[in-house]
Amino acid sequence: MIGPDVSNGGETEKVGVLALMRSLERELAAKPRHLSPESMDLYFEALDARSEEDQFEMVHRAFQLDPGNIDAILLLLGYLPMSPDDEIELLRKTVALGEHQLGEKLFQDCAGHFWGIFETRPYMRAREQLAASLRDFGELEAAIREWQAMLELNPFDNQGIRHSLLPALLTAGDIKAAAALQEKHEDARYNTVFAWCRVLERFLSGDPEGADEALAHARRQNPNTEFWLRGRRKLPNEIPDMYSPGSREEALFFAQDLREAWEAHPEARAWLLKQKSPS
Repeated sequence: MIGPDVSNGGETEKVGVLALMRSLERELAAKPRHLSPESMDLYFEALDARSEEDQFEMVHRAFQLDPGNIDAILLLLGYLPMSPDDEIELLRKTVALGEHQLGEKLFQDCAGHFWGIFETRPYMRAREQLAASLRDFGELEAAIREWQAMLELNPFDNQGIRHSLLPALLTAGDIKAAAALQEKHEDARYNTVFAWCRVLERFLSGDPEGADEALAHARRQNPNTEFWLRGRRKLPNEIPDMYSPGSREEALFFAQDLREAWEAHPEARAWLLKQKSPS
C-alpha cells in the first residue's frame, strides 16, 4: 500500500505519520460534522491528476480543508512512508473515525444494506483497506474477521469482499466456513476465485468425485489460473486493474490469493499436480 515519498517541497513532513495520527485522534474526540463539499471536490480532482506530484498536492489540500475526509486520508496514506504497524494503526483509527461519523444508530438501523447508503462508503472503503493490509502483513485471522463483519453489514457485497475472504478461509483451514460462503454466493459459474476454491474445498472435504467435477468446471471457467497454481510462472510486479471473467487478466488479478490457499495445503497441490494438464 505504501506509495512513493512525494516530498513536494516539504509538504510530506507537514502531514507525516505522527501528524496524521494526532489529526485522527482530534477528529475522534470532536463532535461529528458534515463533510466539506470543497474537500470532496478536491479529492475527486486528485483522482484525475496528471502526475503523482499533482495528486499529492490536491489530496493534501483536501485533507487540510477537512481532516475528517476519509477518502482523502486513504489516498494520502499511499504517499507516506511508514512501518506496517503504523499503517495498520492509522487504518484502524480511520475506520474508527468512520464509525464515529456515522453513529451507532445508523449501524443498528442499516446493517444488511450498508452500501446502499452513500455516506457509509468511505467507511467501507477504509475497512476494506484495513483488511487488505492486515492480510498483507501476516495477520490473516484479523483480516478474515474484518471481511466477515463487512459482509454482515452489506451481504450483497458490492465491493467483492467475498473474493478475498474465500481463499483466506481456505488458507486458514476453515473449510466449513469456506463451504458456507460458496453456497451463499454461488459465484463459481463466472469467477475464477470461486471456481478454483471449489476444487480445493471439495478435496479438503474428502470428496474426490466432487473435486474432479469442480476441476473440470474450473478449467472451463478460467484455464489460465491453473498455470499460476501449478507454479509455472512467476507473478509479475504489475497486476491489472480490470478483468473480464475467464480472461488472463482475471487469473492474474487473483493469482496470489489463490496460490497461497493451495500452497497452505501441500497434499491438495500435490493432487493437482498429478492431474493431467489441459495443455
